[in-house]
Amino acid sequence: MVTPRPKKILLMKLRALGDTVLMTAALAELKRAWPAADIHVAVTSTWAPLLENHPAVSQIWKYERFEDRGARAKSVMRLALKLRREHFDCVVNLHASPSSAMIAFATGAPIRSIHFHGHKDRNRHSTVEIPGKGIVKPIIERDMDAVRALGIQVPSGRLPQIYIHEREREEAAQRLSRSGLASTGPLLVIGLGASRPAKAWPIERYAELAVRWANDVKGGRVLAVLGPSEKSEFDDFLKALERSLLKQVSDPGLHAAIRSRITAERDLSLRQLAAVMTLASVCAGNDSGPRHIAVAVGCPTVTVFGPEDPFEWHPYDRKIHPLLYIENLPCRRDAMPGMPPWCGVHVCVQEQHRCMAMIDVDSVMTECRRVAR
Repeated sequence: MVTPRPKKILLMKLRALGDTVLMTAALAELKRAWPAADIHVAVTSTWAPLLENHPAVSQIWKYERFEDRGARAKSVMRLALKLRREHFDCVVNLHASPSSAMIAFATGAPIRSIHFHGHKDRNRHSTVEIPGKGIVKPIIERDMDAVRALGIQVPSGRLPQIYIHEREREEAAQRLSRSGLASTGPLLVIGLGASRPAKAWPIERYAELAVRWANDVKGGRVLAVLGPSEKSEFDDFLKALERSLLKQVSDPGLHAAIRSRITAERDLSLRQLAAVMTLASVCAGNDSGPRHIAVAVGCPTVTVFGPEDPFEWHPYDRKIHPLLYIENLPCRRDAMPGMPPWCGVHVCVQEQHRCMAMIDVDSVMTECRRVAR
């Protein structure tokens, strides 16, 4: 089979924010199986801070991804050469692309569990047979197949985990206080971001949700979060918030009181965001990275799904992490045969974004109140 106790392991996942969070579930299983092993991780540099302070990680290797093909090829080669000098016994590549598979192969590790992203792609350069290839599974279970290929028995129900220091929690509380959210009332964090507009619930509905939480929940506070590059969405939310306040609240004093308990930020670092999530009662948002961060620090979530079926990308207990999704819409017709329903449009014009428009604020609010801690 494989070396029973590899001394030095490289775990790789050179993908997006959510992928990086999710890989921590597989990381924990490797450490559980081989507690004495020296485990390194290779991840996209932007998301690397999330793995800082993880007790299973000995070293983080950062992959700089460039849009230009030439620059990207050089970045791949630089990382491959650095990793080759480490003399790993075993490499586990959870969600491989041709580039990351080449890096894994170039390390020279005698044991390589390389699980390609495409369900029908051959697992090139893998020295072990990975079970479950071609079977559609929730993403954590799919990642775990690359771990199972090493002879490790993996229990079901494993979750990602990010480690936040108490000092970071204290700093997050101070930041909330400076933003006007100093009370100890239930905090709703709203993740407004999405990888494409079609995956975003209408911003007006998030604004209405924010006002209702601050108005209907005793002491309710709201923090809406976006990334540094999402300035137009940030501005749109603030405008929608004012419109929603005018529509829902006529008394000027109540209007001001509610507005004082709602704020928005787009300059939080990843670790600051994770620290804030540890203080939140619930996180509501689109199918995007922040809700995976919330799960990984133990915060309940409510996720709004639109063009993509949640089967693969919501590997969580729906009693604690419910979702809203409109089933059986015929416009989701871009998936390959045998795959869950999927629509790949960037902006939905023809169908008027009905997969999201059919999800109302009452439903999201009800779920937020139900799971809030």
